[in-house]
Amino acid sequence: MSWLHSGPLPPIWPRDRYEVRSLRPAQERGTADRYNLAEQAYEAALRLRDAGLCTQIQVIRLDDGVTLFDLAAGIEEPLEAW
Repeated sequence: MSWLHSGPLPPIWPRDRYEVRSLRPAQERGTADRYNLAEQAYEAALRLRDAGLCTQIQVIRLDDGVTLFDLAAGIEEPLEAW
């Protein structure tokens, strides 16, 4: 029964491509969430900003480490550049 000994299966989910980091004043440590779609990461960053609860928000593209959004530094690349 060779079917019981097959190799590993490929992952069913696409790999994460963006990391949204945030820091709130009451937190001792920041949080980081990962997304595979640019639209989801962009929306998450905007929602965190609009809520006004975070002192720092960054979105990093994991492939090359480029900062696409940084609340403190005033960086907000348009979605088309993500």
